[in-house]
Order: sequence, then structure tokens, then C-alpha cells
Amino acid sequence: MLNIFKLILIFASLCFMVTTCTTQAIEKAQNPVVDPIEPAPKKILFVGNSFSFYNNGIHNHLGSLIRAAGEWKRGENRLRLQTLSGGHIFENLPMLQAHLQIVDDSWQAVVLQGHSNEPIRKNKRKKFQAAIDAAIKTVKEKGMSPILFMTWSYADTAGMTESLKNAYVDAAQRNNILLVPVGLAFDKAAKTLPSINLFVPDVTGVTEIDGKKQIAYGETLKHPSAAGTYLAACVFYGALYNKSPEGNIFHSSLTSEQALALQKLSWQVVSDFRQHND
Repeated sequence: MLNIFKLILIFASLCFMVTTCTTQAIEKAQNPVVDPIEPAPKKILFVGNSFSFYNNGIHNHLGSLIRAAGEWKRGENRLRLQTLSGGHIFENLPMLQAHLQIVDDSWQAVVLQGHSNEPIRKNKRKKFQAAIDAAIKTVKEKGMSPILFMTWSYADTAGMTESLKNAYVDAAQRNNILLVPVGLAFDKAAKTLPSINLFVPDVTGVTEIDGKKQIAYGETLKHPSAAGTYLAACVFYGALYNKSPEGNIFHSSLTSEQALALQKLSWQVVSDFRQHND
């Protein structure tokens, strides 16, 4: 009897271990925060502000990467941008809701990009959380896949990247949706590819030096250069298509060396992000 009892205990323990491992495997296999959407969406609406529309738009850069890879199918693929300069999610929300009422089933996915500091500023944080949840709900109710666009830190602003990452990861996990880690790619590029300038300064007015009028620029660097927009598009390509853009012959206005370096870095960031958030 004792041996039978021991066998029963051993069998029960094995069943528990198998069940636990299976559950963990399923949970890991179904992590929408980092796993690509299957199949990759072909019709995507980008909603955001100047971070998305600078340099002829991130959607056009992504579209060029897709076309250069031979993956664009006329009549099937469509990328579009809906932006508000300086816009916050709560400001873009009414326009998004109106847009989705008009084109009820045109989009397979909607990318949501917030204001540069609204997820982390004390007086904006709660409003961002409520607005992003409402926007995600709106997209899901239409049967579309919401995607979060993790934005980047201002140049030389210590701690901003980590704060933004935490805010966007929290929103993605709370809503079980894909997060594209563009901000992490900017941070890595700033540290490992310092010769590639990811930012352009904002014009603030006119100043006079030695009796000559000159353009005055703001000290805070936040808007993307051509290289910054290209890097963001490469990160989206990797996150959506689950493969590296390395070797893609679309280089925008960059040199082939710059483009290749950003292509490689973008995939490293996407891969690392998945590994550490599974």
C-alpha cells in the first residue's frame, strides 16, 4: 500500500510539473507585448504628432523598406498618417474615433504615438493612461490591432528613456498589445553610433551676432533627423515582420554605411526587447 501511495504522489507531482510547464510555455508563446502580429498587418494607420510626420513621415519610410524588400503588394498594402502637431493622445482620440467611423474596416492595425513627455510628466500621466486605454479600446472594438509606438528621450536627458519605457511597457501589458521599442533604439544608437545624428534642432526665432541676424535654435533636441526617422522605420519593420532589415537597399538620404549600421542596430534592439520581456 505504501509503495502505491508513493507512486500516486510521484504521478501527481509529475502531472503538476507538466501542467505548470505547459502553462508557462503557452503564456510565453502568447505575449502580445513583444510577439509580432501574425500575419503582419498590411494596412496600418499611424496616429501621432511631429515625431511621426517629420521627414515625410515614418509611414513612407516604412513603406519604402517594405517595397525595397519586395513585400509590398499593390491593392493589399496601405500605410497612412493621421497627426496633430504637438498632439497628445487625448487630443488625437476624437479624430481617431471619427476616422474609424468613416473607414470602418479599412485598417488591420493602428499605431498610437503619444506626445514626447505625456506618459511621464506628473501633470499628464493619468490623462495619458486614460486616453491610451480609450484609444486602444476604440481600435479593438473595430476588430483592428492596436500597436504602441514607444517614443525616444530628448537628447542628453538622463533617465527619460527608462521612464518612457516603463510607461509604455505598462500600457502595453495592461492592454495586451504589441509595443515597438523605438525609444530604446534611439538610446542605443546615441551610445554606440555617436557619429550618426538622430536629431534636428527646433528654430526658435532670430538672434543678432556681430550685427548680423542669424537663426536661433532651441537647446532641447527632440525632433528626428532623417537618420532618426529611418531608424524608427527600421525598428517597426523588424517588429512587424519579425526579421532584420539588414541589407535592405532603401537608404533614404543616408549613406549606405549609415543605413546598414542603423538596420543592424534596429534588429538588435527588437531582439533584445523580446528576450527581456518574454
